[in-house]
Amino acid sequence: MAETDSLLKRVVSTCILDFATWLLRTPVRAARPLPSERPGTTVAVDQVFQVTLADDREVVFHLEFQGRRSHVPMPWRMLDYMPRLAATYHLPLESVVLYIGRGAGADDTGIYQVEGLDGTPVLTWRYRVLRLWQMPAEELLATEQVAPLALVGQTQIAQPEVILSTVVNRMRHIADGALRSRLFTALLALLPAEEMITMVERLLEHEDFVMELPYLRRIREEGREEGREEGREEGRREGEEEMLLRQLRIRFGTLSPDAVAQVQAADPETLLRWSERLLSASTLDAVFAA
Repeated sequence: MAETDSLLKRVVSTCILDFATWLLRTPVRAARPLPSERPGTTVAVDQVFQVTLADDREVVFHLEFQGRRSHVPMPWRMLDYMPRLAATYHLPLESVVLYIGRGAGADDTGIYQVEGLDGTPVLTWRYRVLRLWQMPAEELLATEQVAPLALVGQTQIAQPEVILSTVVNRMRHIADGALRSRLFTALLALLPAEEMITMVERLLEHEDFVMELPYLRRIREEGREEGREEGREEGRREGEEEMLLRQLRIRFGTLSPDAVAQVQAADPETLLRWSERLLSASTLDAVFAA
């Protein structure tokens, strides 16, 4: 989601007061960006701001955007990021992970701990998890801030005609023409279906604004390529799954439904590990051993 990630960062940076108020759930008076790369390291967070709340308290606001895939699981990435931010700025810290795309972050609770030998927690960390794909569009519309409405395409939209018309009408009232154009661009780029895009474009037919059309084309092509790549990966995984099931049946005979389900639920790395174990394992349990 490289282009989508870049678009989201631009929109948040441009409208940081709206996004900080929405995500921190408290009025915000001012905000300034902080360096995303941590001093002396190659570690970089997505976005970080020093925010002044309406009651004059200062807080470090850390925001991560994440799609369906992450090379390093998000909880461990956050464990790397958050202590660095806390040690650098010595301010209260609020971290939010905003998941984009159906299924992204489904198992992320945002609350983790590491225990010592006696079972007592020796390390705990917490961050807020927001899965846009689980959020009803009406919940996003309930916010008083306009800028977050650009993300409505990533939410659950039960009535596209009503929701998208409401979003466009609210964005029309933005006085800054350049900002209005940027938000309309983001709205279109983040819509998941061509019929929704057509619907919004029809609503905007007589609007006097300039869309960032090359940017939109890159976003849409990225989405199509991501879908093709996911299809290729799923096809490869299914092929590896069927091959392993055939090998297990040849070696051990009829498989139980539980064994078949275990193979079907495994990730590609686990399938490969089990295929390697099959060469020397004397029992089915030895193949599946942790």
